[in-house]
Amino acid sequence: MNFPYETENSYLSGGNCLNLGVNPPNEVYFKEFLYLCLLLTTHEIICRMKSIKFHITQLLKSLNEGVFEKEHTIALSLLSAMAGESIFLLGPPGVAKSLVARRLKLAFKDADAFEYLMSRFSTPDEIFGPVSISKLKDEDTYERITKGYLPTASIVFLDEIWKAGPAIQNSLLTVINEKIYRNGQFTVRVPLKALIAASNELPAKGEGLEALYDRFLIRQFVGCIEQEYAFDQMISSTREVEPEIPAKLQVDDELYNQIQAESEKVGIHYTIFELIHNIKREIEQYNTGRDENTPPIYISDRRWKKIVGLLRTSAYLNESPGIHFSDCLLMSACLWDEVSQLPIIENIVEQSIARGINTYLLGEKRLEQKLDTLKENMKSEHSLRELSDPGIQVVDTFYHRIEGYHIAGNLLIFASDYQSLRKDSNRLFYIQQDKFRPVNKILKAYDFVKNRNIAQKNIYSLRKGKRSVFVNNQEYPLLCYDNCEPLPAQQDGSTPFEFTLQEVIDLLHQMEVEYKTISERETAYTKEHLFLSSSQKSKIKRILGETAHIIENYRNELRIIAHAHEQENREY
Repeated sequence: MNFPYETENSYLSGGNCLNLGVNPPNEVYFKEFLYLCLLLTTHEIICRMKSIKFHITQLLKSLNEGVFEKEHTIALSLLSAMAGESIFLLGPPGVAKSLVARRLKLAFKDADAFEYLMSRFSTPDEIFGPVSISKLKDEDTYERITKGYLPTASIVFLDEIWKAGPAIQNSLLTVINEKIYRNGQFTVRVPLKALIAASNELPAKGEGLEALYDRFLIRQFVGCIEQEYAFDQMISSTREVEPEIPAKLQVDDELYNQIQAESEKVGIHYTIFELIHNIKREIEQYNTGRDENTPPIYISDRRWKKIVGLLRTSAYLNESPGIHFSDCLLMSACLWDEVSQLPIIENIVEQSIARGINTYLLGEKRLEQKLDTLKENMKSEHSLRELSDPGIQVVDTFYHRIEGYHIAGNLLIFASDYQSLRKDSNRLFYIQQDKFRPVNKILKAYDFVKNRNIAQKNIYSLRKGKRSVFVNNQEYPLLCYDNCEPLPAQQDGSTPFEFTLQEVIDLLHQMEVEYKTISERETAYTKEHLFLSSSQKSKIKRILGETAHIIENYRNELRIIAHAHEQENREY
């Protein structure tokens, strides 16, 4: 089984194991996933999940029979029902909103359904059942006869929901959220699995509909058929026939309860929490920067909690013990209030997913910091080369003198050539006599082309020491001033730049390996996702592609830095 963002050192995750960012993003991914292992064996998880995904896949296939461009809406409606949530369908008349609701009721075995077209004249009796005259007359008890009405239905479809009066709306609040209905002096638990509401308009402002609107977790816009091929199929179809759903595919109460129970055990990685935090911050910034005429985006704490529950259900039905970044795309359908906010929300969610992958999983910030350090080290290294060591004497304006070498006269080396020497590698030089001062012998850099006539025995290998030079691996001191100050700390040990360079190379390689793992698993998970539209699947592909482009940019930048460093050393 492919677990989300799993590495060799990862564990499975459990439902309430949080670990809010304690682990470094690039070292540990799912150490919190131990709880789930204690609840279920891996074999049990695989068997249950595979069977449930196959079941839901076949069910959706049957529900979508004869449906044109409403497959995604039906899938979202089924997901909301499995999560025990309600969905609101917004769209003009005649776009098959009621068809979606009628198809959904077919998904549940022996499920009672209730359907009603609201108007401003609708009464509670029409929705919740008439008042029992006998109870009122004989027992002086106000009680409704709910059989066949909303309180006894598992699937409810309310068309033109916003036209309902305050009495109906107030009762719906507790029905949708708490799954209870107060019938006279008794509180009755309703068997409601899904409530689908529809309208061709959003709730009017200032009429107290905000609380009811907030109860609908998913808001889905349903439009007309766009593709000509699907349109031609629709208009040429002779009649609408409800598909016959095999009884074995219908969801019974036992399976429904199992799905809800198992979904609660789905793990939440700390990167998902960080992603949600980022979405919250972006929405707050949007609300702060908007003008007075632009409505704010409001998400209650209750809605955030329900969103996480929806993501868990999605992950479970897609055979995953943990929420994936792909699941988080579903949040776009849960966070908007106005249609104009939908592209804003989609952008915020997509950017947050990209940030979650780059920053929290791949450690982009850490790599960026290391690159900045590398650039600073390169600058400081260059500046150190430009300055001669004040402790070493400069002879005849341009040279340092090598002491103790067995040669007649003075052995000199250009100060710039000495500064260019490295401690971990050799450079080739040859000795040339100074024609102006015959007592001086000068070490000059050997060029394979210009100096090809020089005998091999007259070529020497040099590398830098501590105010000294290694000539053919034998160390000789340089002439220094009396009582000169000790060497700067930067010149001790290995070169800081080269150490940092290798560290960044290793970090980038680690990032590339981790990206490959995440990309392959997220791509495979998204490809067979039950509840994402084709456009949403394309967005995940694009986000992963952008991440690959970022890594490639880092790789090119590192190549440029390494090449510049090599050229700089060669020039000195």
